[in-house]
Amino acid sequence: MSKIADVAAYFCKHYPHKSELSKTRLTKLVYLADWEAAKRKGRQVTDIEWYFHNFGPYVDDVIEAVQEDPRFEIIQALNYYGEPKVEVRLSGKEAASGGLDNEEINILDSVIETTSPMYWDSFIKHVYSTTPIEKSDRYAQLNLAQFAKTE
Repeated sequence: MSKIADVAAYFCKHYPHKSELSKTRLTKLVYLADWEAAKRKGRQVTDIEWYFHNFGPYVDDVIEAVQEDPRFEIIQALNYYGEPKVEVRLSGKEAASGGLDNEEINILDSVIETTSPMYWDSFIKHVYSTTPIEKSDRYAQLNLAQFAKTE
């Protein structure tokens, strides 16, 4: 099991709005957890090398980690507008996620508390308002720990 999958499993288990956990939202939640950890601890929770894609921070690492882990199932669903989306859910084959320490769990809880009341537009604005996104060009690597030093 990877640390990325442990973080994703925590979000899938504790996020109050399970149907909102599309691969895009889940990826951005992991980004926010890494960003918060970089600010608090000087390092990310995961080892993801974040990239500023067309639409903010995005990498395939999160979806690849959950596809390879039996704790998850990938569901094809429809979003609010009737467009297809990919939801990530726990499969019921939960294994202990002992890869997270108490400080990391506190960080994930903070991300959940901050973002769970947000509808999509507010959520995306929140992600885009982070320093690494505001101060980077598209298609750039995002060194979160370096950006955190400037906060």
